[in-house]
Amino acid sequence: MASSAFISIKRTKIPFSLNSFSITKFTLFSTLIKNHHQKISPQITSPPVPKKLPFTVSAHGVTWNDPYHWMRKTNDPDFINYLQQENLYAQSFMKDTEEIQKGLFSEMISRMPSKISTPPELWGPWLYYQYIPEGKEFPVLCRKLAAESKGWMKTVSSYVIGVAGKEQILLDWNEIAERYGYVHVGTCRVSPDHNYLAYTIDVTGSEQFVLQIKDLRNDCVLPTLGVEGVVSVEWAQDSCTFFYTLSDQNQRPYRQFSIL
Repeated sequence: MASSAFISIKRTKIPFSLNSFSITKFTLFSTLIKNHHQKISPQITSPPVPKKLPFTVSAHGVTWNDPYHWMRKTNDPDFINYLQQENLYAQSFMKDTEEIQKGLFSEMISRMPSKISTPPELWGPWLYYQYIPEGKEFPVLCRKLAAESKGWMKTVSSYVIGVAGKEQILLDWNEIAERYGYVHVGTCRVSPDHNYLAYTIDVTGSEQFVLQIKDLRNDCVLPTLGVEGVVSVEWAQDSCTFFYTLSDQNQRPYRQFSIL
């Protein structure tokens, strides 16, 4: 299996696989420095105190109280309000470093390349690659038809000078983030016949990834899937059968399913 910093491609008869960990780290970093550059709130002198609700937990013969169990419900208005108060307090606490933050922000931005791209990876007739468009926060997954010239180095050279085919965007993280306000892409798999893209996304921050399959021939996401809690995905060699694993309540993989 050949790999790069952002993308790993299985060159044999195994479907294309995207590992977005490295590029996600850059995305997280850019998000953090943007947040630090936001306007600082009025001064708040004391940290917020979360409410306590009685709740008893028992496991392995041991029982204890967990007054913060209510925080498991991340859509609870009280929990959201508490997080907002925490953020306001943190901003107020760091208020005297505002000028330093601005200076660090400007310096880090000046050291970042305007466009981050992975080297193209040849699989079948296609060159697969990934990059963060200028002015955007999230990456896009793309491919081009490789040039007809033989040899890996000639193919890469053709890609660099623009001889390869027209770019096709397979998945744009930015479009999903604009639609939902948040996006975390778990994994991507292109089918062996290069006609389908299976991927998992989390748009709530719950780490419960939803499975979606996109027909790359017409750029349409197949309906009526929406399987939640997907951990991993894999195509069979016929490009018609698809396997995936689901997580249990502890977010550990425990069952495998197939779609025909």
